[in-house]
Amino acid sequence: MTQKMEQPLIKILVCDDDPAARELVRTCLQRITDREIVLLEVGCAEEIQDALDKRRIDLVLMDNQMPAKSGMEWLAEISKKHLAPVVMLTGSGTEEVATQVFQGGALGYLPKGSLSHDKLSNTINVTLDKWTRLQQAKADRQKLERLATFDSLTGLYNRQAILAKLRELVNLANRYKEDFSLILLDIDHFRRVNDRHGHLTGDEALEKIAALIRGNIRDTDIPGRYGGEEFIIILPKTNLASSWVAAERLRSIIEKTKLKDFAGNVFAITVSQGLVGWERNDDTASLISRADEALHKAKEKGRNRVQILLGPSLRDKV
Repeated sequence: MTQKMEQPLIKILVCDDDPAARELVRTCLQRITDREIVLLEVGCAEEIQDALDKRRIDLVLMDNQMPAKSGMEWLAEISKKHLAPVVMLTGSGTEEVATQVFQGGALGYLPKGSLSHDKLSNTINVTLDKWTRLQQAKADRQKLERLATFDSLTGLYNRQAILAKLRELVNLANRYKEDFSLILLDIDHFRRVNDRHGHLTGDEALEKIAALIRGNIRDTDIPGRYGGEEFIIILPKTNLASSWVAAERLRSIIEKTKLKDFAGNVFAITVSQGLVGWERNDDTASLISRADEALHKAKEKGRNRVQILLGPSLRDKV
């Protein structure tokens, strides 16, 4: 017994205020046999908006001359939001109109005067193929952008991206004199973790620390992997006193967290943190340098601690 192949299902939204025009489109669509079509017909702006808001639409057949809001205006909105591919149906089949609708974002175009089953079916197939390729290209671009912005192991901002975020905060602080703080966090004795438990466990430890950082800071705070076992956390609009509380809380949470290697051995890790605050005339390099100095002091004092280092302008006041 031959099994019948399941036909692809698509939802088509037909937007036309003329019932006769909708009937013509419906008749053409009913003759399409290589797809299962769910047809939605609307004739006014409220019905179009309701359909776009409440339903997943695979294709829009839009009349160019719609009341209240023109087809070109709907095209611009649908294209901007990437809601669905649009085929424009126009009363005039001039080259000028065709150029206008394609420049507006339409992926297909048909004059009503020459509308037929074959032309509509072919236009739908071509339009959906274009849409699929455009969506794949968009996904590929987003993947490349993510690879360029985020660390592949931890999912946090990578070194380049977190330094770019820091530069943005420095510029805003120098312009608007808004406090922010910077934490440079380093896993204590991380080489021992790799030597004793293996590099795969070391990678898991980095992922765990990243997850703990992400889960125990504010939504407005900005974490990134600075390199190796070092992380940066930027705390916008936060003074040193409040930042120390946040850093100390994170240190305590990490200290109490238990990890397990592939042999079942349970172990703990600790972190040292250098904490600095933005001061007048600071730039990215001076902040990083001061945070790194604070981190070294934290390690010199026994590790597993938060060390604050004031800049020259605050030291003079102490």
